[in-house]
Amino acid sequence: MANPKPKFRVVIVGGSIAGLTLAHCLLRNNIDFVVLEAHSEIAPQVGASIGIIPNGARILDQLGLFDDILATTEPLRESFYWTGEGNLIVRNDTPQLIQKRHGYPIAFIDRQVVLKVLYDHLAEHQDRVLTGKKVVKVEDLHGKVKVHCEDHSVFDGDFVVGADGVRSIVRQQMWDYMDSKGLEREALRERNAMTSEYNCVFGISTAVPGLDPGSGHRTFGEGFSFLTLIGKEGRVYWFFFTKMDRVYSASEIPRFNQGLIDEHVAPYLQKQISDTVPFAALYERAITRTFLSLEEAEYKHWAIDRWICIGDSAHKMTPNLGQGGNSAIESAASLANTLASIIEASREPRVSVNDLNDYLQPWQKKRQDRVKDVFKSAHGLTRLEALATWKDKCIALYLFPYISSYLADKASKIIVGATKLDCVPLPPRALQCTMPFTNFHPPRDEAIWKRALWTLPLIGIYAVGKATALPLILNTRPYLYTLFKKGAWTAGNGEVLSLTKPLYHNLFLDNLFRPFITCFLPSITGSDPNSRIQMLSFMTDLGSIYGIWLLESYRNAHSWTHALLPLAAGTAFQLKGIWMIAPFYSALEYLITPLSTLLSGSSSNKEIDAVTTESLVLSTLAGYYTTTFSNFFAPSHQSRQWFNAMWQIFPVTIPLLQISFSLAKRWVSPSSPAQDKIDQKQEQRKRMQTIRYAYGAFALISGLTFIYGRFTAPPGVSFWRLFVPGLQDHLAPVTSFSDGIARFLQYDELLSMASAYVWLGLRFRELKQAGARFSWTRAAGAFVTSLLALGPGATFALGWGWREELLHQVAEEL
Repeated sequence: MANPKPKFRVVIVGGSIAGLTLAHCLLRNNIDFVVLEAHSEIAPQVGASIGIIPNGARILDQLGLFDDILATTEPLRESFYWTGEGNLIVRNDTPQLIQKRHGYPIAFIDRQVVLKVLYDHLAEHQDRVLTGKKVVKVEDLHGKVKVHCEDHSVFDGDFVVGADGVRSIVRQQMWDYMDSKGLEREALRERNAMTSEYNCVFGISTAVPGLDPGSGHRTFGEGFSFLTLIGKEGRVYWFFFTKMDRVYSASEIPRFNQGLIDEHVAPYLQKQISDTVPFAALYERAITRTFLSLEEAEYKHWAIDRWICIGDSAHKMTPNLGQGGNSAIESAASLANTLASIIEASREPRVSVNDLNDYLQPWQKKRQDRVKDVFKSAHGLTRLEALATWKDKCIALYLFPYISSYLADKASKIIVGATKLDCVPLPPRALQCTMPFTNFHPPRDEAIWKRALWTLPLIGIYAVGKATALPLILNTRPYLYTLFKKGAWTAGNGEVLSLTKPLYHNLFLDNLFRPFITCFLPSITGSDPNSRIQMLSFMTDLGSIYGIWLLESYRNAHSWTHALLPLAAGTAFQLKGIWMIAPFYSALEYLITPLSTLLSGSSSNKEIDAVTTESLVLSTLAGYYTTTFSNFFAPSHQSRQWFNAMWQIFPVTIPLLQISFSLAKRWVSPSSPAQDKIDQKQEQRKRMQTIRYAYGAFALISGLTFIYGRFTAPPGVSFWRLFVPGLQDHLAPVTSFSDGIARFLQYDELLSMASAYVWLGLRFRELKQAGARFSWTRAAGAFVTSLLALGPGATFALGWGWREELLHQVAEEL
């Protein structure tokens, strides 16, 4: 006979959104519960509103509640951002983009309405929700909790869950319990964790002319801000935030006299909600108004033994982001999942405290990891909107119009990691979206200073270049100036090439690139046979590096502005030397694109569009490799000189060709509605296939060129010495133009490839932390083998390709 499963009873303190959502989630898992609400009614009108955002909406939809909530509201369609004087900063349709991405709209509604829907849908189980039950004491006795109410009623349970808000009696009693367990110091830290720096007057008003349903308005002011959302039939939900005179600690947070609201808002009544609507227009139509301090707290202990806190009793954040209630909904669903797992795994009718903690502590850690990012975003947004620092002013007033896509991506990054209720299938809305939920919290970003520390090897590479490559090129310049005075250069076969003849037929470009073209003449004409082999391989390998730089910038996670970075870096390294630019570009790319950015949205953000990849490979073949090989194999030295002039501008010509090929492909083969609905897995396979073609092509071309160089190297010369300068080579005097340039280009290649490998190593480190399965020892062995057999460019391309395969694997498993 199978062992009986334990039968839990959960005492939920607080008929809040968190508490009633938990009740529904427990009901779906067949877990007994009782809800104790201190007020005499479950859904009083206290003037509060709540924003329903996709991460909370999906859970409500699983519970069969979302349609009833949606029927009472008007989803947001557009957002306006204003200065306090009514000047428009930017207008965007981010709310519609969020709905398209995640399947659910952003909507604001009376908190009372949501509570009523939650309560009504309990139907015959409403008798488990008891009002007028103010909890005054909680005891942990003999493997049970006893919850005492003010009316002397007592309720037993296996757990007590505090869903009773920011001044939670359950949390206070839990601190006392921690004291009794010898955790006085930690309990004291928790008691002092809450602070308050801002206050808020929030209210609901009737329709205001000039404010259209479905619109949202944010006003940025010095020390104050407004958040105004217009719902169904013009009902206005508004928040007026002001910064207080200082940061108040937990024991001294002020409670305001509601009779002083008029006096508090008076100086701000003529501040603008929009260009035509002052705050006074909302205020005079207010149905409800409430004046509160905005508490902020991130508690370390959400669960200990049989005590659990969710919602504001566990994580209190400012309302500017609209995620407080949605985070509470998530916590309720995830807690129900965990309790169901405890029951499923148990082989005994009773579960020990140690077994409970084995489940509840990981639950706590997972939720804290997710909420920490949300809390940080809400905290920062409150200060940004109140222009708290010069940085906030700069971003809000000047940069905001240009970072809308970045902010939308940041919002999506929060949304896609949301939890769901495991025991209920996902509703259709949750599956019909362009950026699916990942149902996990992406790997947390390291602190920026820690990531910066990992880029120190790249800075070291630059320092080495400054000590080696830079002196060489400076000591070679006098020879270059002498050549320019002559106006001609004589190749090894006696052919004389003019250094004054126009190659671009544009005076600016001719003057700009003439020195660089001249520097390549000894190698591309074969006048220096050793340098010819090294430069043939090096220039071929640059195709792999630049192609991969571009592919990285084309990921869905990035905006179009990100794609300009490799173009700018490529142009810079043609003018300054890639040894100087590659370390800084690699460090910047690593810092601004952590792995979590690519894994948010799973099948979306990390992807590179297949047409984009195909067109890049074609443009690289046509615009780079053809020109590169013509530098060395064109029939005359004069034509090689011209091809080098065309090669010099490849950082611009390749993206232009890529765009042209991509547009042509989309014009010739436009996607049909049927193709738009292609199976997601099939589309992912297609994208991965084109990625394999890309890195395979880069590796093949670089590898064959390296092998060609090995077989055509001048006899009696160490092949190794063709590529790697000696330890003292940078100190030896420069004896000729060809000598100085040849040694400089060796350092140029060595340092640029070292930067590429360090960047690749940092990316593998991220993947290892995220759970990718590979051996560093085997990876190092493969690296050395490939480097010796196929050369540096092919090794970089194959390494990047392996990284793509691992990235795909990690995303699939998460």
